[in-house]
Formats: sequence, C-alpha cells, structure tokens
Amino acid sequence: MKNILPLLLLVVVIGACKKKPDPITPEVPVTKNTNGELRISISHVAGNQALQVGKGWYKTENGDSLQIDKLLYFLSNFKLVKADGSMYIEPESYYLVQHKNDTDFTIVIEDVPPGQYSKLVFLLGVDSARNTSGAQTGALDPNSGMFWDWNTGYIMARLEGKSPQSTNHGSVIYHLGGYKGFYSVLREISLDAAMKIEVGKPVNMHIKADALEWFKTPNKIDIAKTSVMMSAGANAAKLADNCTDMFKIDHID
Repeated sequence: MKNILPLLLLVVVIGACKKKPDPITPEVPVTKNTNGELRISISHVAGNQALQVGKGWYKTENGDSLQIDKLLYFLSNFKLVKADGSMYIEPESYYLVQHKNDTDFTIVIEDVPPGQYSKLVFLLGVDSARNTSGAQTGALDPNSGMFWDWNTGYIMARLEGKSPQSTNHGSVIYHLGGYKGFYSVLREISLDAAMKIEVGKPVNMHIKADALEWFKTPNKIDIAKTSVMMSAGANAAKLADNCTDMFKIDHID
C-alpha cells in the first residue's frame, strides 16, 4: 500500500498538467462586395492646352491675356442615373477640387449598385443645407480658405490670376459665393455618361475641366470691366452660368 500511494499521486499530477485543447473559434463568413466602383479623374485645361498655374498665359473669349494662379471649387451631391430615371446617390458626397500642375484630381465613388447607367449628375458648389449646418470637417472645413461666414456660406468656386487688362493692379480675383434665391451660384451639372457598373471591375471616367469657360458663354467676360468679384450678386451668378460648361467627359474605360 505504501508503494501504491506515491504512484497514484504521480498519475494525478501528470493528468493535471496535460494541456487543455484550444477553444474552437467559429468561422466568420466572408462577406463579398456585391457592388461596383466609379473612379472619376479630373484634368484641368485652358482651351486645348494643359492648365499650368502660375506659368502659362492664355487668351480668353474676349481676347484678354490671362495667367491663372489658383483654381479651386467644390463638387457635391453626386448621382449616377439610369435610363429609367432611377439613380444611385453617393452619401456624404463633398469634394474640394484644387488644381495642381501635372496632377489629376480623383474622386472615387464606392458601393455603386451594378447596372447600366446613362448620366452623371453633380452640383458645382455646396448645397444650401450644408451652408447652414454649423461647423464642418473634411472637405467642408471652414479653414480651407473657401468659406466667407455663416451668413454668406462657402466660396463655391475660386479663380485667381493676372492679366494686363486688369484694372486691379494686374490682378484677377473671382470668388463665387451665394446660395440664397436669385443670387445662388449653385449649379447642377449633368453629363451623358453611358457606362456599365460591375462587381470587381472599377470604371474609370476621365473628365476635362476647362478654366477658360469661366469667361465664355453665355456671358462673355471683359476683364477690364470685371477684374474682381468677391461677393454674392448678379455678376457672380452670371459667372456661375459660364462654369456649367466647364466639365466634359473625355473618355470612359
């Protein structure tokens, strides 16, 4: 009996030291993305030339010489529209576009339901609701240099440069703002864009934005008469009308 007792104790100790099996982790099903993606690349031009800020000189429709030093604008409220009128609306759709030489500005619209679409629609500017919503972040951060105050809201589009025809010491300064009634510079842009959105096959849309359209139809701009515009009003609304022609789809692949 004396010899058996130590042996029994040894068996108990060994059994207690055996490693417990690892707990079984249940498999988490992988959710496959069932929607597609549209990538929009915006390249800026001045007529038939690439836009070079602070470098190139260009001729406006009025025959004025112009060098562009800054070009910024908001694009928002993107919609992809089908032939039957149904659409996909991108949530929280706000972008501040700033031109930099030799660089395209890219917008990626994710989670687009598959299907055949016929139009791309978006807003030039920031919708009135977001102009009055208090402090914003991201593209709508008021510290971006594209904001006046809570009464007048955002600068929707901004072009600055130089011209020998300017009566403001050679400077051209256009800040387009205003979202209320007759003086609103918000403009909806609609582009015909036949494209098929599929899962796993991003669609690449290439848009050219022509800065010289600011000075053309329907309102020809004479820089000698309008060198500076930095408040909401009828003249800003006329410039906004011109800007609706700025965007054209070059190709889709």
